[in-house]
Amino acid sequence: MSRSQWRCRNPDCPTRGGAVLGRVTSDDGLVLDPAVGSFAVYLDTRRAVVTCPVCGTKREFRGRAVRRAWR
Repeated sequence: MSRSQWRCRNPDCPTRGGAVLGRVTSDDGLVLDPAVGSFAVYLDTRRAVVTCPVCGTKREFRGRAVRRAWR
């Protein structure tokens, strides 16, 4: 189940409210939006760094899991 949208936090991102990078699930995971093309997952620290597909800003996620949504 989706809990909330996870968005770019760059105030200069051209997308109003920030581009959607994914959605946070009820079990503290992240399902990446299909538009996201660049991300890095660090298993040792349980974090992921996701690059906004619109403005290129990186945002860090800390949680239990990261999944890629397929188109």
